Amino acid sequence: MNKFLLAALISTSLVSAASAADMVPPMTPPSASDNGMGFYIGSLSSVNFLKHTNFDVAGLNVDTKYDTGYYTALRAGYNFGSYGFVAPRVELEVGYGSASVDQHRISGFGAISGIDSYGDADTIQGFVNGYLDIPLAPAGQTGVLSVFTPYIGGGIGAMNVKLRKQGIGGAGTLIDDDDTAFAYHLDAGVGINLQSVFSGSSLFEKTTLDVGYRYTAADSLNFTARDGSSSSTDFTTNAVTIGLRKQF
Repeated sequence: MNKFLLAALISTSLVSAASAADMVPPMTPPSASDNGMGFYIGSLSSVNFLKHTNFDVAGLNVDTKYDTGYYTALRAGYNFGSYGFVAPRVELEVGYGSASVDQHRISGFGAISGIDSYGDADTIQGFVNGYLDIPLAPAGQTGVLSVFTPYIGGGIGAMNVKLRKQGIGGAGTLIDDDDTAFAYHLDAGVGINLQSVFSGSSLFEKTTLDVGYRYTAADSLNFTARDGSSSSTDFTTNAVTIGLRKQF
């Protein structure tokens, strides 16, 4: 009789354990979106402070100073999600920039400013960029630290620079030429999670506002002036950047 009672108890225990197991939801790994992974598209704009360029013409050197310029670009990339303390991402960027001549300084003659100096420096830029985001809070966590994410990075690519119709009053256009060279940029800034800032709006879901600094350079660009004189110059800018990224 005791054997039958023991068997019944064991059978009842097994059934209860199986029922409890059925009630526990299965564990699933975190999705890619929970880890911050995904493709994104965006834009970038900047206020540029272009350093002087120079060219030779008629045996003279012309050093050119520029007004504050601008740059605007489109970009598309992929965020690989969090890896410890960083979250890497890569992107492609294509943009256009311009700055107008403020002053030509001609060796032996001094500076020529105002309407007597004219022309522009126009650029078309293309880069492959890489960045490391540095989250201040774990993925999925809310609060002030989740709003701000510092980043560092840069890019390599090519830049076409055109010294467009640069000249002085009375002498006319001295140079109107372009060249393409290897270019690079270095960046640092902070990404602002607009979804956290505007939590009540679906418009800013997975949207980041980037604010930062960029140094851009293209070295040894070769130009030919209107009289046939050839010379080389570097192109460098310091810029304050602002951009948007929308992840999918």
